[in-house]
Amino acid sequence: MENVKLTIEEIITLIKQRDFTKIREIFEEYPNIDIADALNELDVEDGDEFKYIVYLFKVVKPSYTSEVFSELDDEHKEALIKIFTDKEIATIFEDINNDDIADFLEELPANLIQRVLKNINAEDRKQVNRLLGYKEDSAGSIMTTEYLTLLDTDTVDHALKIIRTTGKSAETIYTLFVRNMKWDLVGVLNLDDLIFAKDEEKLIDVCETNYQTVNVNTDQEEVAQLFKRYDLNAIAVVNEDNKLTGIITIDDIIDVIEQETTEDIEAMAQVTPLENAYTDTPILKLVLKCIPWLIVLLVVSIGAIALQNQFQPIVAILTVVSIFLTLICDTGGNSGSQSSTLMIRGLSTGDFTLKDYWRIVGKETLAAIFIGLIVGGFAFSWIMFLFAVHIVEIPPDNPQGISTGVSTWLILSTIVAITIFLTIVISKFIGASLPFILTKMKMDPAVIASPLISTISDLVSLGLYFGLLYIFLATGAFGIPNPF
Repeated sequence: MENVKLTIEEIITLIKQRDFTKIREIFEEYPNIDIADALNELDVEDGDEFKYIVYLFKVVKPSYTSEVFSELDDEHKEALIKIFTDKEIATIFEDINNDDIADFLEELPANLIQRVLKNINAEDRKQVNRLLGYKEDSAGSIMTTEYLTLLDTDTVDHALKIIRTTGKSAETIYTLFVRNMKWDLVGVLNLDDLIFAKDEEKLIDVCETNYQTVNVNTDQEEVAQLFKRYDLNAIAVVNEDNKLTGIITIDDIIDVIEQETTEDIEAMAQVTPLENAYTDTPILKLVLKCIPWLIVLLVVSIGAIALQNQFQPIVAILTVVSIFLTLICDTGGNSGSQSSTLMIRGLSTGDFTLKDYWRIVGKETLAAIFIGLIVGGFAFSWIMFLFAVHIVEIPPDNPQGISTGVSTWLILSTIVAITIFLTIVISKFIGASLPFILTKMKMDPAVIASPLISTISDLVSLGLYFGLLYIFLATGAFGIPNPF
Protein backbone atom coordinates (compact mmCIF):
# COMPACT_ATOMS: atom_id res chain seq x y z
CA MET A 1 0.00 0.00 0.00
CA GLU A 2 2.36 2.60 -1.32
CA ASN A 3 2.43 6.07 0.25
CA VAL A 4 -0.34 5.14 2.73
CA LYS A 5 0.78 5.40 6.36
CA LEU A 6 -0.52 2.79 8.73
CA THR A 7 -1.83 4.28 11.97
CA ILE A 8 -2.19 2.66 15.36
CA GLU A 9 -5.81 3.81 15.40
CA GLU A 10 -6.56 1.55 12.42
CA ILE A 11 -5.01 -1.44 14.18
CA ILE A 12 -6.88 -0.78 17.44
CA THR A 13 -10.19 -0.42 15.56
CA LEU A 14 -9.71 -3.80 13.84
CA ILE A 15 -8.77 -5.46 17.15
CA LYS A 16 -11.86 -4.08 18.87
CA GLN A 17 -13.98 -5.35 15.97
CA ARG A 18 -12.23 -8.77 16.11
CA ASP A 19 -11.77 -8.47 12.35
CA PHE A 20 -9.13 -11.20 11.94
CA THR A 21 -9.27 -11.10 8.15
CA LYS A 22 -8.41 -7.42 8.00
CA ILE A 23 -5.71 -7.83 10.65
CA ARG A 24 -4.02 -10.55 8.57
CA GLU A 25 -4.28 -8.30 5.51
CA ILE A 26 -2.34 -5.60 7.36
CA PHE A 27 0.53 -8.05 7.94
CA GLU A 28 0.41 -9.09 4.28
CA GLU A 29 0.14 -5.64 2.72
CA TYR A 30 2.26 -3.36 4.92
CA PRO A 31 6.05 -3.59 5.42
CA ASN A 32 7.03 -5.00 8.82
CA ILE A 33 8.78 -1.76 9.76
CA ASP A 34 5.59 0.26 9.20
CA ILE A 35 3.56 -2.06 11.42
CA ALA A 36 6.26 -1.91 14.10
CA ASP A 37 6.38 1.91 13.92
CA ALA A 38 2.64 2.03 14.53
CA LEU A 39 2.87 -0.39 17.49
CA ASN A 40 5.79 1.55 18.98
CA GLU A 41 3.42 4.48 19.52
CA LEU A 42 1.62 2.52 22.25
CA ASP A 43 2.77 3.18 25.81
CA VAL A 44 4.17 0.03 27.44
CA GLU A 45 3.40 1.52 30.86
CA ASP A 46 -0.26 1.88 29.97
CA GLY A 47 -1.93 -1.52 30.42
CA ASP A 48 -4.98 -0.53 28.39
CA GLU A 49 -2.81 0.43 25.41
CA PHE A 50 -0.22 -2.34 25.65
CA LYS A 51 -2.86 -5.06 25.66
CA TYR A 52 -3.42 -4.40 21.95
CA ILE A 53 0.17 -5.37 21.09
CA VAL A 54 -0.12 -8.48 23.25
CA TYR A 55 -3.39 -9.37 21.52
CA LEU A 56 -1.82 -9.15 18.07
CA PHE A 57 1.08 -11.42 18.97
CA LYS A 58 -1.24 -13.97 20.59
CA VAL A 59 -3.80 -14.26 17.76
CA VAL A 60 -1.69 -13.72 14.62
CA LYS A 61 0.55 -16.52 13.36
CA PRO A 62 4.26 -16.20 14.24
CA SER A 63 5.10 -16.44 10.54
CA TYR A 64 3.54 -12.96 10.30
CA THR A 65 4.61 -11.47 13.62
CA SER A 66 8.24 -12.62 14.01
CA GLU A 67 9.66 -10.02 11.62
CA VAL A 68 7.46 -7.31 13.13
CA PHE A 69 8.83 -8.23 16.56
CA SER A 70 12.38 -7.75 15.18
CA GLU A 71 11.49 -4.19 14.13
CA LEU A 72 9.95 -3.11 17.45
CA ASP A 73 12.04 -0.87 19.71
CA ASP A 74 13.83 -2.53 22.64
CA GLU A 75 11.37 -1.22 25.23
CA HIS A 76 8.40 -2.92 23.52
CA LYS A 77 10.36 -6.13 22.87
CA GLU A 78 11.37 -6.37 26.52
CA ALA A 79 7.81 -5.77 27.71
CA LEU A 80 6.52 -8.53 25.43
CA ILE A 81 9.19 -11.00 26.58
CA LYS A 82 8.05 -10.46 30.16
CA ILE A 83 4.47 -11.33 29.19
CA PHE A 84 5.05 -14.19 26.73
CA THR A 85 4.89 -17.79 27.91
CA ASP A 86 7.91 -20.03 27.31
CA LYS A 87 6.13 -21.63 24.38
CA GLU A 88 5.34 -18.23 22.83
CA ILE A 89 8.97 -17.15 23.17
CA ALA A 90 10.14 -20.32 21.43
CA THR A 91 7.60 -19.79 18.65
CA ILE A 92 8.27 -16.08 18.05
CA PHE A 93 12.06 -16.54 17.92
CA GLU A 94 11.91 -19.55 15.65
CA ASP A 95 11.64 -17.33 12.55
CA ILE A 96 14.07 -14.57 13.66
CA ASN A 97 17.67 -14.56 12.43
CA ASN A 98 20.31 -15.38 15.03
CA ASP A 99 22.21 -12.12 14.50
CA ASP A 100 19.01 -10.15 15.19
CA ILE A 101 18.40 -12.24 18.32
CA ALA A 102 21.95 -11.53 19.51
CA ASP A 103 21.57 -7.78 18.86
CA PHE A 104 18.34 -7.75 20.87
CA LEU A 105 19.72 -9.80 23.77
CA GLU A 106 22.64 -7.40 24.24
CA GLU A 107 20.18 -4.80 25.57
CA LEU A 108 18.17 -7.14 27.85
CA PRO A 109 18.58 -7.70 31.61
CA ALA A 110 20.40 -10.94 32.46
CA ASN A 111 17.28 -12.77 33.69
CA LEU A 112 15.43 -12.14 30.42
CA ILE A 113 18.48 -13.15 28.35
CA GLN A 114 18.50 -16.51 30.10
CA ARG A 115 14.77 -16.92 29.58
CA VAL A 116 15.08 -16.33 25.84
CA LEU A 117 18.11 -18.60 25.46
CA LYS A 118 16.36 -21.34 27.40
CA ASN A 119 13.44 -21.34 24.98
CA ILE A 120 15.19 -21.31 21.61
CA ASN A 121 16.45 -24.54 20.06
CA ALA A 122 19.89 -25.87 20.96
CA GLU A 123 21.55 -25.06 17.63
CA ASP A 124 20.26 -21.47 17.63
CA ARG A 125 21.29 -21.05 21.26
CA LYS A 126 24.82 -22.18 20.40
CA GLN A 127 25.04 -19.69 17.51
CA VAL A 128 23.58 -16.79 19.51
CA ASN A 129 25.97 -17.42 22.41
CA ARG A 130 28.87 -17.35 19.95
CA LEU A 131 27.67 -14.06 18.48
CA LEU A 132 27.30 -12.55 21.93
CA GLY A 133 30.92 -13.45 22.68
CA TYR A 134 32.44 -11.38 19.89
CA LYS A 135 33.89 -7.95 20.52
CA GLU A 136 31.38 -5.12 20.22
CA ASP A 137 31.31 -3.42 16.79
CA SER A 138 33.33 -6.25 15.21
CA ALA A 139 32.42 -8.29 12.14
CA GLY A 140 31.66 -11.25 14.42
CA SER A 141 29.13 -9.26 16.41
CA ILE A 142 27.06 -8.25 13.36
CA MET A 143 27.41 -11.36 11.19
CA THR A 144 24.61 -13.86 10.64
CA THR A 145 25.10 -17.59 10.90
CA GLU A 146 22.03 -18.33 8.81
CA TYR A 147 23.48 -18.50 5.35
CA LEU A 148 23.63 -20.98 2.51
CA THR A 149 26.90 -22.76 1.69
CA LEU A 150 27.57 -25.08 -1.19
CA LEU A 151 30.30 -27.70 -1.59
CA ASP A 152 32.98 -27.16 -4.20
CA THR A 153 32.24 -30.66 -5.55
CA ASP A 154 28.53 -29.95 -6.09
CA THR A 155 27.28 -29.62 -9.63
CA VAL A 156 25.35 -26.57 -10.78
CA ASP A 157 22.16 -28.63 -11.09
CA HIS A 158 22.53 -30.01 -7.56
CA ALA A 159 23.27 -26.55 -6.18
CA LEU A 160 20.08 -25.13 -7.68
CA LYS A 161 18.08 -27.94 -6.08
CA ILE A 162 19.63 -27.10 -2.68
CA ILE A 163 18.73 -23.42 -3.11
CA ARG A 164 15.12 -24.27 -3.97
CA THR A 165 14.88 -26.56 -0.95
CA THR A 166 16.65 -24.55 1.78
CA GLY A 167 17.31 -21.09 0.34
CA LYS A 168 14.15 -19.46 1.68
CA SER A 169 15.44 -19.54 5.26
CA ALA A 170 18.87 -18.16 4.35
CA GLU A 171 19.78 -14.53 4.88
CA THR A 172 20.61 -14.16 1.18
CA ILE A 173 20.82 -16.36 -1.91
CA TYR A 174 22.08 -13.66 -4.28
CA THR A 175 25.66 -14.18 -3.11
CA LEU A 176 26.57 -17.81 -2.44
CA PHE A 177 29.62 -19.16 -0.64
CA VAL A 178 31.46 -22.26 -1.83
CA ARG A 179 33.47 -24.31 0.70
CA ASN A 180 35.27 -27.60 0.92
CA MET A 181 34.60 -30.42 3.38
CA LYS A 182 36.88 -28.77 5.96
CA TRP A 183 34.82 -25.54 5.88
CA ASP A 184 37.58 -23.64 4.14
CA LEU A 185 36.09 -20.97 1.92
CA VAL A 186 37.18 -21.64 -1.67
CA GLY A 187 35.01 -19.29 -3.70
CA VAL A 188 32.10 -16.89 -4.01
CA LEU A 189 29.31 -17.30 -6.54
CA ASN A 190 26.63 -14.88 -7.68
CA LEU A 191 23.20 -16.37 -8.26
CA ASP A 192 22.99 -15.11 -11.85
CA ASP A 193 26.30 -16.81 -12.71
CA LEU A 194 24.96 -20.06 -11.25
CA ILE A 195 21.71 -19.86 -13.23
CA PHE A 196 23.49 -19.40 -16.55
CA ALA A 197 26.14 -22.09 -15.95
CA LYS A 198 25.85 -25.60 -17.41
CA ASP A 199 24.09 -28.15 -15.19
CA GLU A 200 26.99 -30.62 -15.11
CA GLU A 201 29.69 -28.07 -14.22
CA LYS A 202 31.30 -28.27 -10.79
CA LEU A 203 30.98 -25.22 -8.55
CA ILE A 204 34.75 -25.04 -8.12
CA ASP A 205 34.95 -24.33 -11.85
CA VAL A 206 32.15 -21.75 -11.81
CA CYS A 207 32.78 -19.74 -8.63
CA GLU A 208 34.98 -16.65 -8.34
CA THR A 209 38.18 -17.49 -6.47
CA ASN A 210 39.32 -13.86 -6.17
CA TYR A 211 37.04 -12.60 -3.41
CA GLN A 212 36.95 -10.44 -0.28
CA THR A 213 36.64 -11.75 3.29
CA VAL A 214 36.85 -10.23 6.75
CA ASN A 215 38.05 -11.66 10.03
CA VAL A 216 35.61 -12.03 12.94
CA ASN A 217 37.56 -9.29 14.77
CA THR A 218 37.58 -6.79 11.88
CA ASP A 219 36.01 -3.46 12.89
CA GLN A 220 32.53 -2.98 11.46
CA GLU A 221 33.50 0.39 9.96
CA GLU A 222 36.26 -1.30 7.97
CA VAL A 223 33.71 -3.87 6.78
CA ALA A 224 31.44 -1.04 5.58
CA GLN A 225 34.34 0.43 3.59
CA LEU A 226 34.84 -2.92 1.83
CA PHE A 227 31.15 -3.05 0.89
CA LYS A 228 31.42 0.43 -0.62
CA ARG A 229 34.75 -0.15 -2.38
CA TYR A 230 33.80 -3.46 -4.00
CA ASP A 231 30.03 -2.89 -4.35
CA LEU A 232 29.18 -6.02 -2.34
CA ASN A 233 25.84 -7.56 -1.40
CA ALA A 234 27.38 -9.90 1.15
CA ILE A 235 30.81 -10.82 2.48
CA ALA A 236 32.17 -13.94 4.18
CA VAL A 237 33.44 -13.78 7.77
CA VAL A 238 36.27 -16.17 8.64
CA ASN A 239 38.03 -17.04 11.89
CA GLU A 240 41.74 -17.11 12.66
CA ASP A 241 42.03 -20.49 10.89
CA ASN A 242 40.34 -19.08 7.78
CA LYS A 243 37.27 -21.24 8.37
CA LEU A 244 33.93 -19.89 7.16
CA THR A 245 32.14 -18.62 10.28
CA GLY A 246 29.31 -16.40 9.06
CA ILE A 247 28.35 -13.73 6.56
CA ILE A 248 27.47 -10.04 6.66
CA THR A 249 24.82 -8.73 4.30
CA ILE A 250 24.15 -5.27 2.91
CA ASP A 251 21.19 -4.66 5.24
CA ASP A 252 23.50 -5.17 8.25
CA ILE A 253 25.97 -2.68 6.76
CA ILE A 254 23.28 -0.04 6.22
CA ASP A 255 22.61 -0.19 9.97
CA VAL A 256 26.36 0.10 10.66
CA ILE A 257 26.73 3.13 8.38
CA GLU A 258 23.83 4.88 10.14
CA GLN A 259 25.28 4.06 13.56
CA GLU A 260 28.84 5.16 12.69
CA THR A 261 27.62 8.36 11.01
CA THR A 262 25.50 9.25 14.05
CA GLU A 263 28.44 8.64 16.40
CA ASP A 264 30.77 10.78 14.26
CA ILE A 265 28.28 13.66 14.11
CA GLU A 266 27.77 13.54 17.88
CA ALA A 267 31.51 13.31 18.48
CA MET A 268 32.36 16.24 16.18
CA ALA A 269 29.74 18.29 18.02
CA GLN A 270 31.51 17.35 21.29
CA VAL A 271 28.55 15.35 22.57
CA THR A 272 29.14 11.94 24.14
CA PRO A 273 27.19 9.52 21.88
CA LEU A 274 23.65 8.71 23.00
CA GLU A 275 22.71 5.07 23.63
CA ASN A 276 19.08 5.63 22.61
CA ALA A 277 17.20 7.92 20.24
CA TYR A 278 17.16 11.61 21.20
CA THR A 279 13.41 11.53 21.85
CA ASP A 280 13.84 8.62 24.29
CA THR A 281 16.75 10.21 26.20
CA PRO A 282 15.87 11.97 29.52
CA ILE A 283 16.83 15.64 29.91
CA LEU A 284 19.25 14.85 32.76
CA LYS A 285 21.14 12.39 30.56
CA LEU A 286 21.33 14.96 27.75
CA VAL A 287 22.80 17.47 30.21
CA LEU A 288 25.39 14.96 31.44
CA LYS A 289 26.35 14.05 27.87
CA CYS A 290 27.11 17.69 26.93
CA ILE A 291 28.72 19.07 30.09
CA PRO A 292 32.07 17.15 30.12
CA TRP A 293 33.25 18.37 26.70
CA LEU A 294 32.14 21.94 27.38
CA ILE A 295 34.18 22.00 30.59
CA VAL A 296 37.22 20.50 28.83
CA LEU A 297 36.99 23.13 26.08
CA LEU A 298 36.64 25.86 28.70
CA VAL A 299 39.81 24.69 30.45
CA VAL A 300 41.93 24.43 27.30
CA SER A 301 40.85 27.93 26.25
CA ILE A 302 42.84 29.32 29.18
CA GLY A 303 45.92 29.29 26.93
CA ALA A 304 44.37 31.91 24.65
CA ILE A 305 43.35 33.99 27.66
CA ALA A 306 46.90 33.87 29.06
CA LEU A 307 48.31 34.96 25.69
CA GLN A 308 45.96 37.95 25.45
CA ASN A 309 46.88 38.91 29.00
CA GLN A 310 50.57 39.10 28.03
CA PHE A 311 49.80 41.56 25.24
CA GLN A 312 47.54 43.93 27.21
CA PRO A 313 50.06 46.79 26.84
CA ILE A 314 49.57 46.70 23.06
CA VAL A 315 45.79 46.92 23.42
CA ALA A 316 46.25 49.81 25.87
CA ILE A 317 48.36 51.70 23.32
CA LEU A 318 46.13 50.96 20.32
CA THR A 319 42.65 50.00 21.49
CA VAL A 320 41.27 49.57 17.97
CA VAL A 321 43.28 46.34 17.48
CA SER A 322 40.90 44.45 19.80
CA ILE A 323 38.09 44.93 17.25
CA PHE A 324 39.73 42.45 14.85
CA LEU A 325 40.42 39.67 17.36
CA THR A 326 37.16 37.79 16.73
CA LEU A 327 37.58 38.08 12.96
CA ILE A 328 41.08 36.61 13.05
CA CYS A 329 40.34 33.79 15.53
CA ASP A 330 37.15 32.71 13.72
CA THR A 331 38.98 32.61 10.39
CA GLY A 332 41.68 30.35 11.86
CA GLY A 333 39.19 27.98 13.52
CA ASN A 334 36.96 27.79 10.45
CA SER A 335 39.79 27.11 8.02
CA GLY A 336 41.31 24.44 10.28
CA SER A 337 37.93 22.74 10.74
CA GLN A 338 37.38 22.70 6.97
CA SER A 339 40.60 20.75 6.45
CA SER A 340 40.08 18.38 9.38
CA THR A 341 36.56 17.55 8.23
CA LEU A 342 37.83 16.66 4.74
CA MET A 343 40.62 14.52 6.20
CA ILE A 344 38.36 12.71 8.69
CA ARG A 345 35.88 12.00 5.91
CA GLY A 346 38.59 10.77 3.54
CA LEU A 347 40.18 8.49 6.14
CA SER A 348 36.83 7.04 7.23
CA THR A 349 35.70 6.27 3.67
CA GLY A 350 39.08 4.91 2.61
CA ASP A 351 39.67 7.56 -0.08
CA PHE A 352 43.23 7.71 1.25
CA THR A 353 45.27 6.08 4.02
CA LEU A 354 48.02 7.01 6.46
CA LYS A 355 50.57 6.23 3.74
CA ASP A 356 49.21 9.16 1.71
CA TYR A 357 50.01 11.72 4.42
CA TRP A 358 52.59 13.83 2.56
CA ARG A 359 50.65 13.83 -0.71
CA ILE A 360 47.34 14.80 0.91
CA VAL A 361 48.71 17.33 3.44
CA GLY A 362 50.95 18.87 0.77
CA LYS A 363 47.98 19.32 -1.53
CA GLU A 364 45.90 20.86 1.26
CA THR A 365 48.73 23.21 2.26
CA LEU A 366 49.18 24.40 -1.33
CA ALA A 367 45.46 25.06 -1.54
CA ALA A 368 45.70 26.92 1.80
CA ILE A 369 48.32 29.32 0.34
CA PHE A 370 45.99 30.32 -2.49
CA ILE A 371 43.00 30.56 -0.12
CA GLY A 372 45.05 32.65 2.32
CA LEU A 373 46.14 35.08 -0.42
CA ILE A 374 42.57 35.57 -1.62
CA VAL A 375 40.97 35.87 1.83
CA GLY A 376 43.83 38.03 3.15
CA GLY A 377 43.51 40.36 0.15
CA PHE A 378 39.78 40.61 0.68
CA ALA A 379 40.30 41.31 4.40
CA PHE A 380 42.74 44.15 3.57
CA SER A 381 40.20 45.79 1.23
CA TRP A 382 37.31 45.26 3.59
CA ILE A 383 39.08 46.77 6.61
CA MET A 384 40.18 49.77 4.56
CA PHE A 385 36.54 50.22 3.57
CA LEU A 386 35.42 50.02 7.23
CA PHE A 387 37.92 52.77 8.13
CA ALA A 388 36.91 54.90 5.14
CA VAL A 389 33.19 54.88 6.03
CA HIS A 390 34.03 55.33 9.75
CA ILE A 391 32.44 52.06 10.87
CA VAL A 392 35.81 51.44 12.54
CA GLU A 393 37.69 54.46 13.90
CA ILE A 394 40.88 55.26 15.78
CA PRO A 395 40.07 57.63 18.67
CA PRO A 396 41.52 61.08 17.79
CA ASP A 397 42.42 61.72 21.44
CA ASN A 398 44.47 58.52 21.90
CA PRO A 399 47.15 59.11 24.56
CA GLN A 400 50.07 58.03 22.38
CA GLY A 401 49.24 60.48 19.62
CA ILE A 402 48.93 57.82 16.88
CA SER A 403 47.75 59.22 13.56
CA THR A 404 44.10 58.63 12.68
CA GLY A 405 44.74 59.04 8.96
CA VAL A 406 45.12 56.74 5.96
CA SER A 407 48.69 55.70 6.83
CA THR A 408 47.52 54.07 10.07
CA TRP A 409 44.60 52.46 8.24
CA LEU A 410 47.05 50.91 5.76
CA ILE A 411 49.32 49.58 8.49
CA LEU A 412 46.50 47.99 10.50
CA SER A 413 44.84 46.53 7.38
CA THR A 414 48.18 45.07 6.31
CA ILE A 415 48.79 43.53 9.74
CA VAL A 416 45.35 41.93 9.79
CA ALA A 417 45.70 40.69 6.20
CA ILE A 418 49.14 39.12 6.86
CA THR A 419 47.85 37.55 10.08
CA ILE A 420 44.86 36.05 8.27
CA PHE A 421 47.05 34.70 5.47
CA LEU A 422 49.49 33.01 7.87
CA THR A 423 46.68 31.82 10.14
CA ILE A 424 44.85 30.12 7.26
CA VAL A 425 47.99 28.37 5.99
CA ILE A 426 49.06 27.17 9.44
CA SER A 427 45.53 26.23 10.58
CA LYS A 428 44.86 24.25 7.42
CA PHE A 429 48.18 22.45 7.76
CA ILE A 430 47.33 21.55 11.37
CA GLY A 431 43.74 20.67 10.42
CA ALA A 432 44.99 18.34 7.68
CA SER A 433 47.74 16.75 9.79
CA LEU A 434 45.92 16.17 13.08
CA PRO A 435 43.44 13.50 11.85
CA PHE A 436 46.37 11.50 10.42
CA ILE A 437 48.32 11.81 13.68
CA LEU A 438 45.34 10.83 15.84
CA THR A 439 44.49 7.88 13.58
CA LYS A 440 48.11 6.72 13.80
CA MET A 441 47.79 6.90 17.60
CA LYS A 442 44.64 4.70 17.42
CA MET A 443 42.46 7.59 18.58
CA ASP A 444 39.19 8.71 16.99
CA PRO A 445 39.93 11.98 15.12
CA ALA A 446 36.23 12.87 15.02
CA VAL A 447 36.21 13.19 18.81
CA ILE A 448 39.48 15.03 19.41
CA ALA A 449 40.38 16.95 16.22
CA SER A 450 37.81 19.72 16.38
CA PRO A 451 38.51 21.12 19.89
CA LEU A 452 42.28 20.75 19.44
CA ILE A 453 42.24 22.60 16.12
CA SER A 454 40.11 25.43 17.50
CA THR A 455 42.40 25.88 20.50
CA ILE A 456 45.64 25.66 18.52
CA SER A 457 44.28 28.01 15.82
CA ASP A 458 43.34 30.58 18.46
CA LEU A 459 46.82 30.45 19.98
CA VAL A 460 48.50 30.68 16.57
CA SER A 461 46.36 33.54 15.29
CA LEU A 462 46.66 35.56 18.51
CA GLY A 463 50.42 35.01 18.65
CA LEU A 464 50.86 36.10 15.03
CA TYR A 465 48.58 39.14 15.38
CA PHE A 466 50.12 40.52 18.56
CA GLY A 467 53.62 39.61 17.38
CA LEU A 468 53.19 41.67 14.19
CA LEU A 469 51.67 44.56 16.15
CA TYR A 470 54.65 44.48 18.54
CA ILE A 471 57.13 44.60 15.65
CA PHE A 472 55.37 47.48 13.91
CA LEU A 473 55.06 49.48 17.15
CA ALA A 474 58.67 48.79 18.13
CA THR A 475 60.01 49.93 14.73
CA GLY A 476 58.05 53.19 14.86
CA ALA A 477 55.78 52.34 11.93
CA PHE A 478 52.86 54.09 13.63
CA GLY A 479 54.80 57.35 13.89
CA ILE A 480 55.51 57.16 17.62
CA PRO A 481 58.72 56.23 19.52
CA ASN A 482 59.17 52.64 20.63
CA PRO A 483 56.69 52.38 23.57
CA PHE A 484 58.39 49.24 24.93
